[in-house]
Amino acid sequence: MSSQRIIERLIAWRLPLLALAAVAAAAAFFPARGLQFDQSVENMFASDDPLLGPYEKLKRTFGGNEVVLAVYRDDDLFHADGRGIRRLSKRSERLRRLPGVKDVIAIDQPLGPPRRAKRDPSADGRAPVNVPDNVPVNRIVDAKNPLAARTREMFEGYTHNADGHIAAIVCMLTPEAETDIPRRDVIDSLRKVIREYPCGMITGEPVMVVDGYRYVEQDGRRLGMASTILLAVTIILCFRSLRWVIVPIAVVQLTLLLTQAVLVWSKLRLSMVSSMLTAIVTVVGIATVVHVIVRFRDARADGLSPREALTRAGVLLAAPIFWACTTDAIGFASLCAARVGPVQDFGLMMAIGALLVVLSVALVVPGLALAGRFDADPKRVWGEGALDANLDRLVTIVARRPLMIGLLAVGGVVAAGAGASKLQVETDFTKNFRDGSPIVRSYEFVEENLGGVGIWDVILPADSEYDWQDWDYLRRVRHLEDRLRKEVRVTDANGNKVPGLTKVLSLADAVVAGSPTDPDRIPLREMRNALIRTFLNQLNARMPALVETLHGEDPENPGRYYVRVMLRAKERQPAQQKRQIIEQVRRIALEEFPPTDDSPGAEVTGLFVLLTNLIDSIVRDQWLTFGVATVGIGLMMIVALRSPLLAVIALIPNVMPILVVTGLMGWFGLKINMGAAMIAAVSMGLSIDSSIHYITAFRRARAEGQSTQEAIRAIHQTVGRAMVFSTLALIVGFTVLCTSQFVPTIYFGVLVSLAMLGGLAGNLVILPLLLQLVRSDPKGS
Repeated sequence: MSSQRIIERLIAWRLPLLALAAVAAAAAFFPARGLQFDQSVENMFASDDPLLGPYEKLKRTFGGNEVVLAVYRDDDLFHADGRGIRRLSKRSERLRRLPGVKDVIAIDQPLGPPRRAKRDPSADGRAPVNVPDNVPVNRIVDAKNPLAARTREMFEGYTHNADGHIAAIVCMLTPEAETDIPRRDVIDSLRKVIREYPCGMITGEPVMVVDGYRYVEQDGRRLGMASTILLAVTIILCFRSLRWVIVPIAVVQLTLLLTQAVLVWSKLRLSMVSSMLTAIVTVVGIATVVHVIVRFRDARADGLSPREALTRAGVLLAAPIFWACTTDAIGFASLCAARVGPVQDFGLMMAIGALLVVLSVALVVPGLALAGRFDADPKRVWGEGALDANLDRLVTIVARRPLMIGLLAVGGVVAAGAGASKLQVETDFTKNFRDGSPIVRSYEFVEENLGGVGIWDVILPADSEYDWQDWDYLRRVRHLEDRLRKEVRVTDANGNKVPGLTKVLSLADAVVAGSPTDPDRIPLREMRNALIRTFLNQLNARMPALVETLHGEDPENPGRYYVRVMLRAKERQPAQQKRQIIEQVRRIALEEFPPTDDSPGAEVTGLFVLLTNLIDSIVRDQWLTFGVATVGIGLMMIVALRSPLLAVIALIPNVMPILVVTGLMGWFGLKINMGAAMIAAVSMGLSIDSSIHYITAFRRARAEGQSTQEAIRAIHQTVGRAMVFSTLALIVGFTVLCTSQFVPTIYFGVLVSLAMLGGLAGNLVILPLLLQLVRSDPKGS
């Protein structure tokens, strides 16, 4: 069926189509409200990623591994009269009894009385344990007790700082599969309690995830509304018509509802980068309708009736809009080639949204554009005559100085693109949030007072369930720890070699700190192990959560036992330095616990390791997805334009600005994060739209007998003007992303806007220059 007949039928059936749009929106409304977030760290990795297996083993073997660190200031924490420890006991008990908290670890426990309380039928299954002010002084503050000194040293950096004025309560959370309490409610309860105490704050992986998705959800609602308002104002300023504000907004809202409902029906969930979904669908939908507005307005200026004008605009734009939205979908879908879960999800969501824009335009535009006579015609913007004159002048400049313009463009791209070799990755996950946010403040506080907040682990295989009580085995663990403390080194800002790890802790440390004598001095193995078992049983009575955290059996592989060495490192350090630390730890651990026929040996894992490798994976994915997008869009352009040569010409002015923006990031020292890694593929998909409209109009003008120069001059006054308005709409829409609390969203908005601006320049300057070079191309329709 020809474009003419399709458009005529859409216009003839405009009222039933509008009613169908209303029914579809109503049907999608409630499902769309059920769209949820996938808040797991594992979602950020491919299911077959080799880093994921050890991390999942860590979580299931050692009690879930979901830990929140609640810290506060107490200058009397280790006061000789025990006042600080009594306060700590009361506060830790209060946190322990919060729903969703499995247990807590604090410095009042190691040398205190057993803390297991009798169960009662209360809501959380725990009996209250009161700590009155007249209890005996806890031995942990006894200055004359060498055991107390060794214990404080062992737990330094975990339960308190070196100066003894910062207390940290390690809160072990109940695994989500074992509780009905939402993780957000648990985090909010912990934060509410700890804020009552001096400098009270919480940190940890669950806090980062919950707060991160909280910002993403807030952004999703706020950015969608803000972008809609800004774009409405932009359209009013450009076309001075309320009707033509309502039309694109209706298209966008229908697209959003349908997209969100499809995601729910497909059992897809939002991810960390999904706050951009609403804003991007908004700008894509409005940019599409802007081309309709310009063509409709030009047809009305030629004296056509509204129906005739819409028919002409539809016939001229049906193919370009279809191919533009299809190439948008290809650009977004290329992100599915990434190995990072949130990037894949975002690409699929946006591909669905881009395709649904076409459906929404077909259902909504004919009915609203021709409904009644009120404010039916979009008007020319004030100063549009100057825009027309400048567009015409630009054609003249391109025609007169093609060689100079071409050389300048190539030279500029090469010079700027060279900066891509200087690109660095951002591995500090706290840099994904604005300075001053609770996440950043808490991490800075903990990093400054308790050492590094980069939490990770070494998992060591044990031959039996009793190895954790056997000194021969624990001696190997202790030797590994000694090597890690001494040999893992990095170079600081002054060029000095400093320890790469700020803390190393395992059961071996607990045994050495708590034993009355060095186990190596006891000649008989059975006596040594009896002493160790006695001590560890006492420790298990006082601190069951700690013992459970440091050794366990893999529930998915009964009979497989592991011992855990807990590590800490500085979070805020260069990516290369982090990788060096990880590789040093992995090398040393495998030397001490090498692989065997039935065991992989020592495994290095944890959030610190995952996030460091996550950004590296994103950078690799950036060029992969860009390549996939370029090839996919190129093939789509060949089908659309029926000319490989024109497909290549269409790609060139859109690839160039992406190389420039990426290179400038390297020159200016901007680091790659999750948002920056997606700009290449997304910008390619969005900016190619203008090339499709331009080349389609060019071929039509040539088919009508116009010369190359006449065709280019005429297109600059029609398609060129629409490109300016649609790019303006895109940039205005994306600037809203700069108000996000999630820094990758800000990067994405700014960098895509720059790429779009470069794409506009490329399509107004480089594209006509290239078309002049191939002006002998056969005329076609």
